[in-house]
Amino acid sequence: MRLLCRKPKKMTVLVLLVIFFVWLFITIIEFSFGLTVTHDLIAPTTSLLKSRELKAFITSAYYYPTSKSLGNHAIALVMSINLVKGPISQMETVLAPDPTELVIMAKNETSSIIVSAPYLRVTPHEVCQIITIFATVQLLPNVKSISMVGDNGMTEIPFTIPSYTKRDVVVCTSPLFVSEQWQNFLFAVHIYRKFGAHMNLYLISSVNSFYELMKEYEREGYMKIQPWVKVDFPGVPRTTADPHGQIEFRNQAASQTDCLLQFKESARFVTFLDLDDVLIPKLAPTYAEEFQKLMEGKKRLAYIFYHKENYDAITVRDSSKFSLKKMFSSLECKHKRETGKIVVDPRNLNYTWIHFPPILPNGLEKYEVTENVITHLKTIIWSDDQDPSSKILIEPPYFDNSSATIISSKAILNIEDDLRKMMRKPRIRKIFPKLPNIHYFTDLVVKCYNDRYYRYHYSGRIGEIKCPGPQLCGFHQHPKIKCTHVNATHNSMEKLSPITYYYATDPHFTEEIGCYSH
Repeated sequence: MRLLCRKPKKMTVLVLLVIFFVWLFITIIEFSFGLTVTHDLIAPTTSLLKSRELKAFITSAYYYPTSKSLGNHAIALVMSINLVKGPISQMETVLAPDPTELVIMAKNETSSIIVSAPYLRVTPHEVCQIITIFATVQLLPNVKSISMVGDNGMTEIPFTIPSYTKRDVVVCTSPLFVSEQWQNFLFAVHIYRKFGAHMNLYLISSVNSFYELMKEYEREGYMKIQPWVKVDFPGVPRTTADPHGQIEFRNQAASQTDCLLQFKESARFVTFLDLDDVLIPKLAPTYAEEFQKLMEGKKRLAYIFYHKENYDAITVRDSSKFSLKKMFSSLECKHKRETGKIVVDPRNLNYTWIHFPPILPNGLEKYEVTENVITHLKTIIWSDDQDPSSKILIEPPYFDNSSATIISSKAILNIEDDLRKMMRKPRIRKIFPKLPNIHYFTDLVVKCYNDRYYRYHYSGRIGEIKCPGPQLCGFHQHPKIKCTHVNATHNSMEKLSPITYYYATDPHFTEEIGCYSH
């Protein structure tokens, strides 16, 4: 019995000696190599797992010296990133989790800082592989360089100072591609001018003469053309990240968020409309007064939401006969409503999806407008029959079958006078005869969208929808129609872990690419 009692004592001593030597061994490693063994060698099983190759294209990087909502010295980033897992990556069940934060380094002339910023999803669904994300964080004053930091290096990125020029209202027009609808443009840009808004139009491509017309309106201060460059990951296989076929509607959510951030500190209100959407104030003489009236007396609003009512319009093929007065008179309500668009106070919102933001910021609400609607030019018929010399002026009816009208005769005549003033300018007078008199690409896009997207959307067959956008369409080039197309420099980038960052430089327009949507 004595022998049996002594063995446990010897075993205890032996165990204590083993524990001591293990502790000593670990301490020597930690001291020599700067490791925390329990963390770096034992615990992080996830570090042994394979990580997905994440590729992020930076569409926007705005640095705010001052900001009422983001804070001074803040950076706001908008990125398109392949966060949605495809069938292949979903089968790999041992992948490491995706990062939830971006790491950013900023330097000024005297110091530097490294900060982490959680990103937020802008795209609310997973139909497309590449989605839009937003992130913001405060940096240093007078920043000279900004870099995105990875585990194995960093990538310096270009950044822009946002607009600080005060404006009442900015209309952000969704990216145009193979556009030839010059009548829509003139209808919208003169209405915006009349009621106090500045048009910021995102452009991928348009027929040459239409581009020349828009440039003249930009020169005259009616609007601004913003090149909308394609997302591209040079050298990356499409199985990893497919920027051609897996981005929703030509990256529209990123363009709208870019516009919101660009005018965040300068505009009282920002709204997001397609070229065939026109909002005409009904409650006040100007946009700003109507928006202010709708927001007054309510809890803090992230946005107000206008529904869209479909209208048919008739316009002319022959630019020499074009009249906004006659286009107004031709409007016919179809009494069919579609998903609308929002107006925001940019101090209360940082990002938005195509129709509205996926979530409401804490403590904020939305207001659904019942007092007015967006006039959506659903069908536009190009005719040879309109007579601009006709003196008949018809005020287009409001959709509710009341005696109300969309716009007054006086306002229509003022808008028509403004058009005539622009048409008399020598440079524009030379462009007008060259404007398109057929809608070749418009017909291709409408048919493609109906066949490949809308017939599923409106019939409730949502599960059959593939990532929607112009990549679904074939753009057969017309021998007599030439386009101006955006171009930029895209470079291969050094691979970083967990995210490799890409961007474009030198955005410009060229006539050498053709009529395409990317």
